[in-house]
Amino acid sequence: METPDQAIGKLLEFTDWPQVLRWFQFPTALVVFVAHSDCPDSGAAYLYDRKSCVWLWVDFKDQNWGGYSLSEFDLLINQCHFFRLAASPCMLKAGIQWLVTPGQRPKIVEQLPA
Repeated sequence: METPDQAIGKLLEFTDWPQVLRWFQFPTALVVFVAHSDCPDSGAAYLYDRKSCVWLWVDFKDQNWGGYSLSEFDLLINQCHFFRLAASPCMLKAGIQWLVTPGQRPKIVEQLPA
């Protein structure tokens, strides 16, 4: 099992060494928000499943394809109750699509065949 520092080190290497702007720890997950200093409005969020040692890229499906600023990320995670899902990364496995809407709890919209 990797330590949080080891896991984040691998993510940073894979993503060409961005800065970690936010880091949240849960017993079974890490959530990090990273951006390169030369383009701070193109940040990305990643979730690390500590049990399976797998990184997941978080896509909010909001047509913001260029990434997020730090203030946009803070707004998304606070208004959309994202940490309810992040605290249990097993809920984010393939085959389940979640609807994360500002002001509401996340809900399953579709369960895809395995």
